[in-house]
Amino acid sequence: MGMIKLPKESIEFFEQNYKQIFSSGELAEGKWNDAVADWTCEYTGAPNALAVNSNGTGLLALLRILKQYRLKKKIFLQSNTMYGVRTIAISSGLELCGYVDCSLDYLMPTYDQVKDYVDRFDKPEEYVFLLTHIGGWVNPDIQKIADLCKERGISLIEDCAHSLGSLFKGKHTGLFGDAGVYSLYATKAIPVGEGGIVVTNDDDLYEKAQKFAMYDRFDQELDVGVNIRMSEINALLAYSVLQKIDEIIESKYSTARRLMSACDKSGIEYIDPESNSQRSNLYKFILLSRTKDPVAYFEKITKRTSPVYDYALGRDVFGVSSRHICLPIWYGQPSVITDEIVKELSNIYG
Repeated sequence: MGMIKLPKESIEFFEQNYKQIFSSGELAEGKWNDAVADWTCEYTGAPNALAVNSNGTGLLALLRILKQYRLKKKIFLQSNTMYGVRTIAISSGLELCGYVDCSLDYLMPTYDQVKDYVDRFDKPEEYVFLLTHIGGWVNPDIQKIADLCKERGISLIEDCAHSLGSLFKGKHTGLFGDAGVYSLYATKAIPVGEGGIVVTNDDDLYEKAQKFAMYDRFDQELDVGVNIRMSEINALLAYSVLQKIDEIIESKYSTARRLMSACDKSGIEYIDPESNSQRSNLYKFILLSRTKDPVAYFEKITKRTSPVYDYALGRDVFGVSSRHICLPIWYGQPSVITDEIVKELSNIYG
């Protein structure tokens, strides 16, 4: 985590405003939580947004609400996602019934893979699909998957932990299905340290999530709820960083353009951040190998960072976990680091 940097202006904005929180005594449920929500609505076009203390708690709240108030009983995930998504699904009280296979092209399930999976359901209206957008890319079949889920009565919740600022055909993640949750965790594309943001087009789901986040202690209508609020200090820092989101993403694109050029010259396959109507936020820069021995193909690359996931929760029929690696890319990455990566790629594959 020593490589994580924040824009200078974000730090300055935080320093200029944090004392006001202490002088006002408004340490929770104050104006900075509202500012994060308002910023998110303006930036993404979401009609509703709610700041919470993590992506995980936001997802858990949505799943628990769907179980309690929309009578959902079962949930399925995609094979290539974080282990924590599995624990969240089980913690919600829904029955985890399995995993959709993922393809290598984007490390995510295709429409056909999702359709093949849900075609086996007797009562699809009882299910929730918790779909994860991977590595900063939007699932390229997300609209078709959302339409399928709506047609079958399946609730679609988007895990947008990797995808704040990512676009598919100009549309932000979290707005294709019933709801989505972004992550502001320290290692994510837009790093704050901790925090999450729920977005939804569903007014009723939003109102219930708002109440859930504070035990519904005022209206006292919900039977479920815990404290998943974001503190005002956290919200101020989040707002300070969010204002610089375009600068953060453009910084990564400056690095990515050099990496893509090196890969093109060396014949290395990578996931293009702007192909197929995408605008990735470049949370990761992902190389792919379709060779017989991908481990051997990649073994000489020492300038790398952690893969998206080096395991699968379900089947890994296309070897997604072993057929990709990630090159370093972060906000403000020094040119010397990128120079070393480009040189290494050229020496190995050039």
